[in-house]
Amino acid sequence: MSAFPLARSASGLVFTSGLAAVDPETLTVTDDTFDGQTAEVFRQLDAALAAAGSTRDQVLRLDCYLADRRWFPDWHTAFRHYFSTAAPARITTVTTLPIDGLLIEIQAIAVATPEEDRS
Repeated sequence: MSAFPLARSASGLVFTSGLAAVDPETLTVTDDTFDGQTAEVFRQLDAALAAAGSTRDQVLRLDCYLADRRWFPDWHTAFRHYFSTAAPARITTVTTLPIDGLLIEIQAIAVATPEEDRS
């Protein structure tokens, strides 16, 4: 079991935790490339949203944290790729990330389907 949930739902919304390319058992980075880490955070995002009955198309806001501003052009390209339709509001912050080698972390707020409404 993970030390923290990937997402929580309340009042028709799903809130994800910070999603990063990190092995939850060892707290080590699982990929050393920006593209690899970005693909992993979106894999985690899709899984967290699906568990809440949501999808990327239902993301309202996405917060991205980059370890270095040089990754911003790659992040912008990835954002356009992963949100080719229904792009959410977003903010990008350049900051020190908590684990050495971590290049990107994201969190999202999306519309969730109430459990009783899921088929």
